[in-house]
Amino acid sequence: MTLQHIRYYLNIKGMAMFRRPPIILNPKGNRPAVTEQPIDIALTLAMADLKAQFIDIDRGIVRYKDIRGSEAFERYKALANGLQPFDLKRLETREQRLSFWINIYNAAVIHGVIELGLQKSVKEFPGFFDRVTYEIGECPFSLNEIEHGILRGNRRHPYGFLKPFRKGDPRLGFSVVPIDSRVHFALVCGARSCPPIGFYEADQIDFQLQLAATSFINSPQVKISPREGTAYLSMIFKWYKTDFGGSDESLVNTLLQFLDDGEAKTFLLQNRAGTRIRFLPYDWNLNE
Repeated sequence: MTLQHIRYYLNIKGMAMFRRPPIILNPKGNRPAVTEQPIDIALTLAMADLKAQFIDIDRGIVRYKDIRGSEAFERYKALANGLQPFDLKRLETREQRLSFWINIYNAAVIHGVIELGLQKSVKEFPGFFDRVTYEIGECPFSLNEIEHGILRGNRRHPYGFLKPFRKGDPRLGFSVVPIDSRVHFALVCGARSCPPIGFYEADQIDFQLQLAATSFINSPQVKISPREGTAYLSMIFKWYKTDFGGSDESLVNTLLQFLDDGEAKTFLLQNRAGTRIRFLPYDWNLNE
């Protein structure tokens, strides 16, 4: 273990008294599955198997009760145990890092919901996103650390005061910068108002993120009312407004990149600066 890792763990230990203990989904001592493939590839294939059997992409539905105890899920959990010795430096390209971390986040949410026996919402479990954690390499990564520390390039949580990774934290070197705001249409938090779940491949990640953004922005999570002069948007656009440019007009410009041709897009093109922005209620019930 390097000096950098030692300092990191001492810092974490000092902060532990202020935080609830993590829920490690792949704790040390669990036997990993034997696989001839690199663990990141094997996990992606296992996730694809879960998707094919238990996830309705069109409706955004996850059949959590059917996943629990299934052979495919047991196989996935055994593979997840192999993340502990995984060398994150093997993810050499931006595309590899994006696809790996999006997939790990989405899988960890499903894994966490099932392991904790949640019935209605991730809100049932206090600190779900801070506590549900995978150990990858020599470091733990909670859901919030994956989202904000890695995929958002170490930006603060929308309601947080500090960046996830401080100077000297070895996890900081794995952050994806600059941020690709389309990741917000790929991350699935287990709620009905989240985007539908998908799993991503490095050699197709740009196309898949483009498709995810287009699908979300043309869904009921975005409603344009020319009569009212108002765009009603998912809370995702409020929480992560800075990622989309930081202003109401930049939100409109984001919508215009992905909206299908029609009355709504024509209205926004003609009223970029004058469109009122309002936000829709977020449904935190499980996406089942």
